[in-house]
Amino acid sequence: MEVKTKYDIICNKSENFQIFYKRKMVIMKQESSFNVINKKEKNSFIDAVICFIKLIRVRQWSKNIFVFSGILFPSGVIGLLQVIQLFIAFFLFCVISSSVYIINDIIDLEKDILHPVKRFRPIASGKIKVKFALAIFYIICPASIILSFLLNKYFGIILCIYFVINLSYSLKLKEFVFIDLLIISFGFVLRTLSGIIIVNGTNSFWFLLSIAFLSLYLGMNKRKKELLTLAEDSEKHRKNLGEYSIELINEIIPMLTACTVISYSFHTLYEVKVKYTFFTIPIVVYGVFRYQYLTDKAGYGESPEMVLLKDKPIVLALVVWGVIYISAKLLTKSF
Repeated sequence: MEVKTKYDIICNKSENFQIFYKRKMVIMKQESSFNVINKKEKNSFIDAVICFIKLIRVRQWSKNIFVFSGILFPSGVIGLLQVIQLFIAFFLFCVISSSVYIINDIIDLEKDILHPVKRFRPIASGKIKVKFALAIFYIICPASIILSFLLNKYFGIILCIYFVINLSYSLKLKEFVFIDLLIISFGFVLRTLSGIIIVNGTNSFWFLLSIAFLSLYLGMNKRKKELLTLAEDSEKHRKNLGEYSIELINEIIPMLTACTVISYSFHTLYEVKVKYTFFTIPIVVYGVFRYQYLTDKAGYGESPEMVLLKDKPIVLALVVWGVIYISAKLLTKSF
């Protein structure tokens, strides 16, 4: 007896009951293909986002928290508007610093390929093309400068100075010994000064000087770590690394440590004029010592921003310092 069926092929039990329905299989194949494409598109999109985040170095945006130093030196009561302006200033500094990082990665492309860590950066690894990186630069750099002048003209001027100096650093000045570190230090001073300007605060010479010495201290430790990491290939990555030496850096670091602590102590004793703020001096000393320990033991010297992201004692020290410093000022005003 002939049996009619809608299936094109029927196999018996000995052939594992393989039943194929032509129309159904076409649909299943199309769905399977579609799912694979969607998965690939999803993965490629996630990879592109991760590469973009690495390109603009979001991880290093923590350096721009110095903009919020303006909260410490208000000329009056800080309102909600000024707080919002500080956050906008912080964001604009992040954007302009990211644009500098893009140019720096393009210029240092060949050198970064030789570096054991930097060779994984998006441009050096080939995950992002130079043309695409330049396109991002041409968008975010002008936008951040225009918005900075709309926020505050003096802040806009500071942002332009920061960009020009750091662009000069990327193009040529980083090849000169000590000049490279002085430019990095000046960048941190500009961040701090911009925050003070946003809140119309009072300038603090000794505090700015302590920021300058602290950033020089961090920079020296970074150079030391680069020398240890790159060893004989250090000059291939950065020309002026040959001018530095472990012995020289070990002599300079104690001086910068002392200058940082002394200048901050002068700030608390002669500028703030709030007697309780001197209790923050031991916290600053601990923070510097803790960072030096991490540099020698944990290898964070080449990435100072990682300390703020990973080391809990440093984060706790910063929080305690902020609470004591601000509380001391508020208590003095109350009485």
